Amino acid sequence: MLYFPVPVVALFISLGLAATAGLVALLMHFASRGKERAQRRVLAVAIALWAAGLAVAVLPGAPLPDPSIPAGTFNWAPFLAHQDRDLGVEMAANLGLFAPLGLMLAFLWRRLSVLKTTMLVLGISICIETTQLLLRNNRAADITDIITNTVGGLAAALLGWALAAWARGKHPAEPSLSPGTLLER
Repeated sequence: MLYFPVPVVALFISLGLAATAGLVALLMHFASRGKERAQRRVLAVAIALWAAGLAVAVLPGAPLPDPSIPAGTFNWAPFLAHQDRDLGVEMAANLGLFAPLGLMLAFLWRRLSVLKTTMLVLGISICIETTQLLLRNNRAADITDIITNTVGGLAAALLGWALAAWARGKHPAEPSLSPGTLLER
């Protein structure tokens, strides 16, 4: 059975966020030069990889039931802490889980990107938690996950929107600091 405990998922999410930073730098480079087609190609691959990683992180069953939430139930009490759960690590992982998507969609959607991204993240989070509830695979279906996923996606969408707008506002005619232009000076 493929299952990763929360600290391992948090490590994967941290690595994914680091990779996303490099991806955002590449997307900003393309945006500043008006290379929208290249952006879309990179985003198509990156979003597909993110979705595959998301499925691996959240869908496999856990070897043991979550002690804080009875099997087959949905926890409607936000931020329920239990002595057997490291809620801080879990919340940090959930905040970072949708951050790459929020950053990427800011470069894909120009109009209302923050609103559309937030609504998409909310919808995907609800689907994940509902799937975990219906599969009865020892995973906890929890309102805290929906809240933290959505807040993480919203924060990343805001940051991504600002970065994308800044990159698109740059003009290709501006001086570049590439090695070729430094030698010309």
